[in-house]
Amino acid sequence: MSPNTATDDAVNVLQVCTYYYPFTGGIQNVVESLVTGIDSVRFRILASQPRGRPSVDEVDGTTVVRAGSLGAVASTPISPTFPYLLRKQLEWADVVHYHLPFPLGPVSHLLNRAAVPVVVTFHDDIIDKEPFVYPYNRVLDRFLRGVDTIIVSSPNMRDECARISKFSAKTTVIPLGIDVDETSVEPRTREGTRLLFVGRLVEFKGVEYLISAMRNLDASLSIVGKGPARESLERHAEAEGVSQKVTFEGFVSDERLEQLYRDADVFVLPSAGENESFGIVQLEAMSHGLPVINTALPTGVPFVSVDGETGLTVDPGEPDQIADAARTLFEDDNRYRRYSANAQRRVISKFDEQEMLEQTADVYRDVLERA
Repeated sequence: MSPNTATDDAVNVLQVCTYYYPFTGGIQNVVESLVTGIDSVRFRILASQPRGRPSVDEVDGTTVVRAGSLGAVASTPISPTFPYLLRKQLEWADVVHYHLPFPLGPVSHLLNRAAVPVVVTFHDDIIDKEPFVYPYNRVLDRFLRGVDTIIVSSPNMRDECARISKFSAKTTVIPLGIDVDETSVEPRTREGTRLLFVGRLVEFKGVEYLISAMRNLDASLSIVGKGPARESLERHAEAEGVSQKVTFEGFVSDERLEQLYRDADVFVLPSAGENESFGIVQLEAMSHGLPVINTALPTGVPFVSVDGETGLTVDPGEPDQIADAARTLFEDDNRYRRYSANAQRRVISKFDEQEMLEQTADVYRDVLERA
């Protein structure tokens, strides 16, 4: 991470999210990219402890205020002092930027009634958390009605998410991005039949369907990641009779992950739940020239890798379709090389991290001018 080097006259932007570094995850990675990559802004971060007393520390030049927490319920910290800490930080902020889902953020904001311009990045909706989510739905709608700008990572989220589509007039699409090499487009030549999955091992990722697809494939599969579903997935591989084809890599170093991307022939993101709002690992795979097999979710997943252009898109929860798509890519070398080149070009043209940072900084300037 690079330190933030904002000047004395920079805009003050408060980032509000569930947890922050050293606690990692998709939202935390986005916040980290913003605070270390936008030099025209001075940032602070308000987050929670997973459990424990409040603290204030500094991460790469950015002040991180961490609210004390008694633990979490439905992935939401129990932090009675969060509204008070938010009120104190809003006195410093010119703009506040909330990252959702994080119910404590909107609730605390409404309690404080602060007259500060509000930006929200809506990473994804809360799914499969009933009945906890029912009372929060009304709070979230009230909160979103009052914010200045909503950021989403794909037009699919803007247009197809029921929560967001009614606010499309104030919603802007800023795709997530990665650091890309704009000079390197080298179509890969398939060297084998090796599949790769990278991600947290949780139910909505659909890894069990990918494992089932291996029954009908003369191929190998590397599964990178950890999570609560690992043991059940290992049992599933045994039950399907494919244990000899599937390797569970667990958590790996950056060097090992780079090697796995280089060794793979096809990347698969078999997500079966709408919790998968974007699938940034697709970008990493595509930047390595890997064609992608993904699923036709009503989220940003099929927006990232496009069916028939950078890979193939199948229905969620369909092992036979995953197997058919893999065979198509294994057997058609011309298609494989075309998808490989297109994947690299798409990352360069649409998912450059620097573009994400510049567009977000523009949003901050815009809400301040309107305020």
